[in-house]
Order: sequence, then structure tokens, then C-alpha cells
Amino acid sequence: LMAIFQLHAQETLFNNLDVTGAFGSVIIETGSINGEVGADVGGGGALVMSPVFLGGYGMGTTYPVHTITEGPNAGEYDVKFGHGGLWLGFVPKSDKLIHFYGSAKVGWGKARLRQDKENLFTDRVFVMTPELGLEVNLTEWLKMSFTAGYRWVNGVTRLEELNNDDFSSPLGTITFRMGGFESDF
Repeated sequence: LMAIFQLHAQETLFNNLDVTGAFGSVIIETGSINGEVGADVGGGGALVMSPVFLGGYGMGTTYPVHTITEGPNAGEYDVKFGHGGLWLGFVPKSDKLIHFYGSAKVGWGKARLRQDKENLFTDRVFVMTPELGLEVNLTEWLKMSFTAGYRWVNGVTRLEELNNDDFSSPLGTITFRMGGFESDF
């Protein structure tokens, strides 16, 4: 009877996963939308499996303005852009004071034109953002990275006179990662 209730260990995809920490982050990207340079602000979180991490992120901004000069939709519009999804990173030799940092964000979101807080035009978009740079260990629980990357956007088709290229942009990013990075979970 005991043999019926005995649990048998089986090999799974996550059996060999060696989680060494977890973190939350603040992300500040500087790039351009519709020719205007500004900052996108967001955050994320991930599990650390040295030297990689896997988690999620979210970003958003409302800084650009778009002016439609002709036709029935003529006027000035606020551009609202937000996206979120999967965040994968590679941080070798993270115990060194300054070390390599690379990540890629792959997500989905919306690009919208608004007047008086009302969405008048909306597109669902796909966003991919690879980045490379350096990270500095400020404390045992706080790391700051400086990266250069590119935000590639696809799916902008219904935003009067705007297209994918107006949202795709080279980026400079500062990321603050806070958490436990070498603990035993």
C-alpha cells in the first residue's frame, strides 16, 4: 500500500534550474518617437540564474506630439506609447565591480494618438529591444547598467501619417536592478 503513495522524482525542464537570486528594476530609456527625443520610463523583474536572467518588463511614455496638418483629422495629438513582455539578460562575471551586461526585451503594446485624453487612433504593436553595455555593482543588492540599443517597432498602420520608423529608434538606457543576486533560494 505504501508503494502506491510513494512519490517518484522525475526529470523536468526546471529540475536543473539553479536560481541564484531575483530582482526588481527601474528602466529609463532615451530615444526618439516621431523625431522628438525624450525618455521612456518603466520597470521589470526577473529570476537570476547566473549568468542569465529571465523575467518581464513594462515601458511607457507620453512625451511626443504629432500634428496632422491637413484633412478632417487636422490638429495636434499627444502620442502615447507603451509595451511590455519578456526580458532576457546575460551578465557574465557579475561579481566584478564593472562587467559586461546584455539584454533583449520582446513585447507587445499600443501606440495611440490622443486629444483631450481620448484615444482617437490606436495600433497594437510588436517591440524588440536588444541592448549591450556595462554594469556597475553599487552595493551587494544594487546594480546600475549603462547600455546602447535599438527599439524596433512593427505594427504601426493606423496612426495618421506615422509609421514603424517613427517609433523605432536607437536608445541609451540606464537600468537600476535591486534585489538578491547570489543567494540560495
